[in-house]
Order: sequence, then structure tokens, then C-alpha cells
Amino acid sequence: MLEPKSEASRLLGLRLRERRLALGFNQESVALLAGLNVSNYARIDRGHGNPTMYTLVRLAAVLQLELSELLTGLAVEHLPPTRDSYIAIDFRRSQNVTANRGLDSGQVAGLTP
Repeated sequence: MLEPKSEASRLLGLRLRERRLALGFNQESVALLAGLNVSNYARIDRGHGNPTMYTLVRLAAVLQLELSELLTGLAVEHLPPTRDSYIAIDFRRSQNVTANRGLDSGQVAGLTP
């Protein structure tokens, strides 16, 4: 069996599958109600897909969930590594270091000297 693309994909698929089963739906029903191809939904449900925001909104509506319930707790650490070693978390860290240096030298954060 294929491994999920990422921990985020696995967690999303798990949440979708649990809710789908709790409502008594099969994969085909959810896919049709959401306007998706059945095989595409099945990949997402198994944790192998990478759905668009529009798809997530449709799935949340079909499964009677708030979108936030599908995404809560997912973070950049759950994503697969990028080809570029510099990712968003690195950018945020560098911004915090720059801001802290300004504060150390007596500058007010966000204002130029």
C-alpha cells in the first residue's frame, strides 16, 4: 500500500474518513455530493490526495463540518519537505530574529530609525 504524501494528508484523510463513516456515507456518495471524481475523492480519503481549497470547502459542507474542523492542528511541520530548503517556517524565524535585533538596539519593532 502507498504511504501518504505527508502527515498533513494522512491526518486530513483520517478526519474525512471518520466523519464519512459516522454519517453512514460511502466514498462514492461523498464524491458525488461534493461534485468530485470518485477516484479523486478516494485518494484524499486514504490520505494520498492534495485537495484544493475549493474541494475542502465542498467536502466540509457535504460532511456537515466547519472547514476549521478539517484543518485544526495541521502545521508546516506536517508537510513534505520542499525542493527549496528555505521554507515558510525559516522565513518566520528570520523575521523574528531581525525584529529582536531591532528591539535589542532600542528601535521600536515595525518602525524605521
